Amino acid sequence: MIPTFVFVHGSGSSAHSWTATQREMALRGHRTLAIDLPGRGAGFTRAYHEQDLETFAAEPSMMTDVTAGDFVRQVVEAVQGVRHHGPVVLVAHSFGGLPVTAAANAIPELIDRVVYVAAQCPVDRAPAEYPASPAWSSSALFPATAPLLVGDPSRQGFIRVNWRGADRAQREALRKAIAAELTEEQFLQVVVTSQPDEVFWLTGREWDLRADKDSWGRIPRTFVRLTEDRSMPLAAQDLYIAEADALTPDNPFDVHDLASSHAGFLRRPADLAAILDRLSARAGAGSR
Repeated sequence: MIPTFVFVHGSGSSAHSWTATQREMALRGHRTLAIDLPGRGAGFTRAYHEQDLETFAAEPSMMTDVTAGDFVRQVVEAVQGVRHHGPVVLVAHSFGGLPVTAAANAIPELIDRVVYVAAQCPVDRAPAEYPASPAWSSSALFPATAPLLVGDPSRQGFIRVNWRGADRAQREALRKAIAAELTEEQFLQVVVTSQPDEVFWLTGREWDLRADKDSWGRIPRTFVRLTEDRSMPLAAQDLYIAEADALTPDNPFDVHDLASSHAGFLRRPADLAAILDRLSARAGAGSR
C-alpha cells in the first residue's frame, strides 16, 4: 500500500516550510500532508509587519496558553486522519521531533515509520537539557538569535524573536547558522515567513517528552543527519541517535547523511525526497 507522509515543521516555522518538499514528493507519486502546529499559519500582527517595536513587545502571544499536549494532539489527530488511507510515515524537522516523539509514544500502532531530519529525539534526559550539553556547544543558532529576542521568555511564558528586525550583519549571522548554502536573497524568503513567537519549551515538566521503549521503541525509525548543520551540530544529532539505539538495540536508527545546513534542504528538497522515496517501499511493505 502507498504510505502517506505527514510532515511536522520546526521552531519558528509552519507547514509552509515543507511546500517545496511536498512538490518534489508529488512529482515522485507520493501522498503528503504538512501540518501547522498550534499557533502557526495565522499570519503576523500589524506591529510586527510595520516594526512598531514598542507595540510588538507589549502584544500578547497565542503561544502563552498553548501546552505540550496541544502540540502532541495536533500530530496525533493528523495521523489518525490519514491512517485510513494506508501506512503513515511521520517526518519531523528540528523542534518538531518533540511532539512527533510523544505522538509515537501514544499511537505506535498507527505509525509505520518515524523520520527525524536533524530533529530532537530526547531519550536519556529532558529536552531542555540537550542544548546545554557539550554536544551542542558549537551551535551558532543561539548567538545568532540572542540579539533578536524580544522580552524575557521566563517572565512572558513564550519566546519572541524579531526576525524582521535583523540588520544586514545579524541576517548574515542567521544565514550562516541556519541555511548557509542559500544566497542572501534566498534567505530573505526564509526570514519573511519565520514565525516570531514560540512556546517556551525549555522549562516545565510538561515538555519532558522522551522516547518510550515499549511504544515509540517498536516503530521503525530513520535519522537524516544534516552534515553541514551549524544549528544542531552533528555531535548533537549523533547523541540522539546513540541514546535511541542504546534504548532499543534491536531496532536501531536507519541513518542517512544529507549535505545540508539546518534548513537549506527545505529550499533544495530533491535529496531528502530521494531518501523518503526509498523508505516508502519499506513502509508500504511493513504496514501493520
